[in-house]
Amino acid sequence: MHMRASTGFFKGLTLILPLLGPVSVFGQSTPTPVPCAVHPATAVEQKQIFNTFVEEFYVKRDIPRAFTHIAADYIQHNPSELDGITSSFDFLDPIFSNTSVTVQILHRVFEAPYGWLHYRVDGLLEEPTAILDLFRFNGTCVQEHWDVIQERPVNATNPHPLF
Repeated sequence: MHMRASTGFFKGLTLILPLLGPVSVFGQSTPTPVPCAVHPATAVEQKQIFNTFVEEFYVKRDIPRAFTHIAADYIQHNPSELDGITSSFDFLDPIFSNTSVTVQILHRVFEAPYGWLHYRVDGLLEEPTAILDLFRFNGTCVQEHWDVIQERPVNATNPHPLF
């Protein structure tokens, strides 16, 4: 069930992304932001940077600004994206800049050097989607990312809500 839900999400992205391309909602190409320069940081500083990144990316939806917290040699574990800031930016900016796609943060935790975020996405696929993003920090920068993605099944067996 989990594999099918994840596959459905990626199939949906495969259909949507070619239509959007690496453009903003205003139809102009958005340049890749200058990557984060790695500097030493305390756990407290990393938590502040993580919270700023989350606010810029998921709440304000200012993807170019959020990506200034990502290292140039960013490691991406999502099977639909390549490593590096440019690949992830080109993949995510059209999705998260789209105002018809809504994001609701459900849980947020930071325990240096890792921060994770559990959230709900509506408007991307037919059914709401649960996503968990896990980020690893290297000093002041987001260095690595993993995610788990699950679309809500139409006829779920389990009576507990997905969200």
